[in-house]
Amino acid sequence: MQDIGIAARLQRIGSRLRRPPDRQQPVTAYESGSGKNGAWSHESAGLPFLISTTAPTPHAYIYHQHVSVTLLSPDTFPTPAMDLLTQFVLALALLFGGIVVAAAITARQRRTAVAAAAAKAAAERTAEDEKIPIPTPLTGLTLDNLPRYDDRPWRAFRWPYHQTMSIFKLDINHWLDMDKWYKRYITERMDIIRRTGNEYCDTLPDGEDAALELLEVVVDHLTTRYPNLFVKTDIGVNNLVTGEKMDLRQPLKEPALHYVARLAKEDFYLVKRREDGRHYLVAAVVPAPGGFFGVQNKIGQHLDVIHTEVPYYEDKLKVSMERWFARMRPCDPVERASWFICWDHELLCNGIYALKDGEKVPETTDFSRYNVRVCRQTLRRLPKSKAIIFSNHPIFYSIEEMKDEPHVPLMLKRIVLNGPDKILKYKGFEKFDAHLIPYLDKLHQRQIDLGIVSEDTPLHTSKSYPFADWYDPKAPNNGDGYPNPYYAKYGIVPPSPDM
Repeated sequence: MQDIGIAARLQRIGSRLRRPPDRQQPVTAYESGSGKNGAWSHESAGLPFLISTTAPTPHAYIYHQHVSVTLLSPDTFPTPAMDLLTQFVLALALLFGGIVVAAAITARQRRTAVAAAAAKAAAERTAEDEKIPIPTPLTGLTLDNLPRYDDRPWRAFRWPYHQTMSIFKLDINHWLDMDKWYKRYITERMDIIRRTGNEYCDTLPDGEDAALELLEVVVDHLTTRYPNLFVKTDIGVNNLVTGEKMDLRQPLKEPALHYVARLAKEDFYLVKRREDGRHYLVAAVVPAPGGFFGVQNKIGQHLDVIHTEVPYYEDKLKVSMERWFARMRPCDPVERASWFICWDHELLCNGIYALKDGEKVPETTDFSRYNVRVCRQTLRRLPKSKAIIFSNHPIFYSIEEMKDEPHVPLMLKRIVLNGPDKILKYKGFEKFDAHLIPYLDKLHQRQIDLGIVSEDTPLHTSKSYPFADWYDPKAPNNGDGYPNPYYAKYGIVPPSPDM
């Protein structure tokens, strides 16, 4: 039924009211209206509109969003002889009725418009939630300067020390960080996978879609962020660092995670939510766990089983992790870091975890070999498979290179000796504490002698946490990376992939 508008409607009604008695007709607002016993109704913008010709007096009112307009019956329609006062009252009634009808229609239209705008905004938010953040190309990083490239300097030391998720919003540019260790990592990781089979790389049937999607996202990220190191081709991608030309046409000739391991130096754990509402490990490629993790005793298990050995998981982390996983969106990647101390650069299993219960670090171990192995981790959700991707990237920092960063030696000593008991055992601190503490004392005294700190300076978490105090997150990175300024100041030889 066509809505002719309130103005046209009232004009038509008025013209009929001026007809002589012998030409009067039942009043209706629409040409196609129909009625019974002198009453007509119409659905206008969702509101029934009723004009009646049986009531003796004019009136208009609204109830329950229904508009009813009642006019004079046909035998009392105005004639030229009708007095001016009656015509004036009738005109006012018509005007008031029109205003009420117009107001009702306008209010309904306004509510409809507001609801439509809200639905559109919700749809846009949903679409935005599903977007994968796009990294910015780092064109200054090339094959020539990659062997000297250091990425962000992690210093994930806190005091007082306690176990929390301690997550930060991830700048997508740093999802797959690049550094001078890349080529060595890729070579060693693939050697581990070839030697161990599916012990450190495997995928369950319900994880195949997530593994394929991860490969796609890794290729897109690396070729966008590092265009001088990775290039897409008609059949796949070329890794210019290792020289490998990958054919990624379907069906793949190898498991998807094998390609991932030859592109990214991060370990990946793929987690999906099953029908029982819990999150399960459905795929993993982890050739660089450092001693913590083997795939076969964890794959197919839910988070509680995977984290059985993690200190304070049941008491402090379990509820928050499940809650976080359930509400995580593709547009909200996060990162965090944990760490332990070792005296080598092994990826699969550091020496500290190769020692048996009761064994100690060899007394002949040179102090310059001690490293802090930072396990830099990220979490993000993939939009298609809805899998949550947990990545772990080991980075080694020698204690020697951090020796003049304020309070680092004292912070390490305090944590090694006075951290929570479960943490001390989990990180194996008792295997080297007697050997390392005198060295840390010596470095702390050196900082006092140089005026870097004073004896009464309180120990607390650095304002720059979880990064070194000399790192400026706002400084532009043109491909030069973030070299430690103490290398040049004290003539320290930077750690090298060849070491």
